[in-house]
Amino acid sequence: MTRNEQLQALIQRYKVETGDKTVDMDLVAAWAIERGATMPKPKTARELFAAQLADAARAEYRVDPKTGLSYRANHALRQRTRDGRQYVLWVDMEDATHPQMLWSLSDRRQQMVGDAVHLKIDETIWNSKHPNEPQIQLDMDFTYDVEERLNSPGFGEGEAA
Repeated sequence: MTRNEQLQALIQRYKVETGDKTVDMDLVAAWAIERGATMPKPKTARELFAAQLADAARAEYRVDPKTGLSYRANHALRQRTRDGRQYVLWVDMEDATHPQMLWSLSDRRQQMVGDAVHLKIDETIWNSKHPNEPQIQLDMDFTYDVEERLNSPGFGEGEAA
């Protein structure tokens, strides 16, 4: 059983024992700790600092003087080592080459597609499990949503897009 499967089993056990169907993971953690759950290995100070640096890079936005739009300054270039471990390199948009920006933007687009696929699957499964409820049908074409957001009054004025 993988670590995720072990944790998922703990969550299910918590739900059965408490009767809660909507759960606060902090309460689940406290409950599991009381029952002797194996705690994760704490991150080192260096690992925590590297994560903070990545968060800071991800959160840095600038305002384009021509359009007034806020844009992400730093872009992730996800890579894999020969043994399959993932790591991320960061590049400032001002310094990024065309292949780097294409890689980063395409990777983010694929993440969005993955989210949309899972959203559609969840919608389909929920609808099939609840045939007597109004069926949920979300529009998966985001063209209008993006245009509306880009053209909203005050959009992009110094805030993260």
